[in-house]
Amino acid sequence: MGTVYFSGSGSVSTSSGAEGIPTSICTNLRKSQSGTTISLRWKDPNDTIIDGLTLCTWAYTIIVRKKGSYPDSESDGTVIVTSSTRNEYNLTALEDTLPDEENEYYYRAFPVSVNGVVCLDPQNKFGQVIYEFMINPNDSDPATCVKYLGTNENYEPAYMDYDNDEFNYGDWGKAFFMGLFRPCMLNQDGTVEYYLNPDDYDFQEDGVTPSDISDTSTNLNAMVEIGQVWIYDYVDDNGIIHVKIANEKISDDYDCYTHINTDGTYRDVIYRAIYDGCNINSVIRSLSGQTICKTTAGDTQISYAQANGDGWGVDEYNLRRMINYLLILIGKSLDTQTVFGTGRYSGGSSSSNNQLNTGTLDQKGMFYGDNSNGAVKVFHIENWWGNIWKITNGILQTGGKLYYKMCEGTLDGSTVDDYQQTSVDGYIDSGVTLSGTSGGYISAMTLVSGLGLVPTTVSGSSSTYFPDGCWWSTSIAGFARF
Repeated sequence: MGTVYFSGSGSVSTSSGAEGIPTSICTNLRKSQSGTTISLRWKDPNDTIIDGLTLCTWAYTIIVRKKGSYPDSESDGTVIVTSSTRNEYNLTALEDTLPDEENEYYYRAFPVSVNGVVCLDPQNKFGQVIYEFMINPNDSDPATCVKYLGTNENYEPAYMDYDNDEFNYGDWGKAFFMGLFRPCMLNQDGTVEYYLNPDDYDFQEDGVTPSDISDTSTNLNAMVEIGQVWIYDYVDDNGIIHVKIANEKISDDYDCYTHINTDGTYRDVIYRAIYDGCNINSVIRSLSGQTICKTTAGDTQISYAQANGDGWGVDEYNLRRMINYLLILIGKSLDTQTVFGTGRYSGGSSSSNNQLNTGTLDQKGMFYGDNSNGAVKVFHIENWWGNIWKITNGILQTGGKLYYKMCEGTLDGSTVDDYQQTSVDGYIDSGVTLSGTSGGYISAMTLVSGLGLVPTTVSGSSSTYFPDGCWWSTSIAGFARF
């Protein structure tokens, strides 16, 4: 089961006049505009609890608008709202009408503690956030070939600390996209039944109420809710690959194919299965503690995923591009298996496979992995690589040549509405034909704007350039598996 379509830390400053420590910052701040209507979304800070002691309790958040520049304090401008319901405007937007169209207006959040201490951290400003990395394709080292630029130029990368058996977020723990991934139980009509505790899926978000994470008698599926991430990738005049990740559409160069509707509007969120799919009465489900579906033909698996109802399907390449870019960004390496965990990659045979059942990482948080053939989890998705081939819509190969389609509908430039599994009619010619052997490690990739990085030469090694495998057969036409 794949995607379902339904609609760095910094210092904290405080205001004077109150005693105590301030709250943490607001996160996942999003701002969009339609005419004179401004829509704001954000997540309020959690209470500050260390070793079981509550050091600071959030009381409310004040949103202030100011003409010409960002507000310096909660009284420097026009108060738009004072919200005392935590995360009231995380999914449902706060809408504000601009006083006029001639001036530029700026918005800032001011979270306040129960003691009246106001957090003045500049990260509470609404506006554009852009992270950037570049890849030097001439550098064979998967780590040193990736460089940070711009806002995150001096960030420390994230990595799985295998010695201490915990994930180290580096400077990326407060990045806007970290708040866009939320584990939940999803009804078949695309509505969220409830959110899961991000550190233990056996419980709902409150950490007390048991979840239905392994109950096959319900129609619920364990999914990750994913907000919008905008991408701009290009190659400069020196052949260096650049990827920019933003919280909103900065210009027409940026795309968000993961969330686009056929009419050109955008969904706020989409959903992707937490687990590798399991076959429950000819319906592919995402549930914990299950044997994964591994002996069913690809086309049949697609129909089983669709059997959940309208809007359900398998993975789409646009999501794989987005998440893989985020992993390169926060891990600062093309060797994601070394950075985040190997995943299950060996031990099977034609007569006895070695796949893991689902749910082995239910108590491991958003990221976890080991370096000894175990499960891996990134952005709450278990086994994003390894364990089993993931059927993926949007990439077709015939005769070694790659054709693609980045979204349902034709807004990506394709001329066919639905995804296909064999025919390339209506798909976009990538201009890329695989060379080298018919299988091995990738030694060169090219950037196809809007599509992303795709293999061009497969004659590398497990420790150089793009150290991932690639296999194909020129005798068949078929969809991609990852």
